[in-house]
Amino acid sequence: MAFIFGLSFLFTKNALDYTSPMNFIAIRFTIASLFLFFLSIFKIISLQRKNYFKLLIVSLFQPILYFIFETSGLLYIPSSEAGILIASIPIFITFLTPIVLKEKVHNMNFLFVFLSFFGVLLIIGFNNFKGNIKGDLLILCAVFSATFYNFTSRKFSKEFQPVEITFFMMIIGAIFFNALAIIREELDYTVLTNIHVLIPALYLGILSSSVAFFLVNYMLSKISPTQSSIFANLTTVTSVLAGALFRNEQITLKHIIGMTLIILGVWGVNYYKYNNS
Repeated sequence: MAFIFGLSFLFTKNALDYTSPMNFIAIRFTIASLFLFFLSIFKIISLQRKNYFKLLIVSLFQPILYFIFETSGLLYIPSSEAGILIASIPIFITFLTPIVLKEKVHNMNFLFVFLSFFGVLLIIGFNNFKGNIKGDLLILCAVFSATFYNFTSRKFSKEFQPVEITFFMMIIGAIFFNALAIIREELDYTVLTNIHVLIPALYLGILSSSVAFFLVNYMLSKISPTQSSIFANLTTVTSVLAGALFRNEQITLKHIIGMTLIILGVWGVNYYKYNNS
């Protein structure tokens, strides 16, 4: 999941040179829905008769509210600043899990969650905050959307399979963002004739949406949101390595220290959870 999401930034950046963010999001979830529908037709995945409308609350938080707030926030602040705020999701989840889900969190988890966050902060940089309150608040709304997506997915995992939750999320995302793109007069599928949009759209639709969100929902059906959410910070590690490999970006000492702290944080949260469960 972290590997797939980490590479998604490279593909998204390339695609947005040729199309609008909202149009690309609509295309992304359409491809994700068609991919999962294709798998269901050929019985690669199976869906049972259930009241899937219960999952509307999950889909509301992710992808609807999360992508609206994230996309809007990025209009006002740099992606690096947004990345720092997004990295705080595991912190909010760790503090709120005992309250919302009544699941115990080991005291050492708080230390390792902050350690991982500090690693992200070290890599992205301390001087990236521009002081745009509106942008920061919008991204923080995305953070809370992602936080409560983790909680609701975890709750409904007792009733629905991970693939069922993922399928419903992708369908609702496709319907909503296509409608929103139409209202904003931005919907344009002809951009898929451009290879620079087509390849990122396939990557984001199939891997970053269908596969990665399935992996997230699967994790949430097996382990605590505190454990699963901390893995998301590994996307920063993947992004740094991908940038060095594909864009010849330099890896400095601060990147090495930051990646070490992130990995140590992921290890610590899961080590103390498993040894005190």
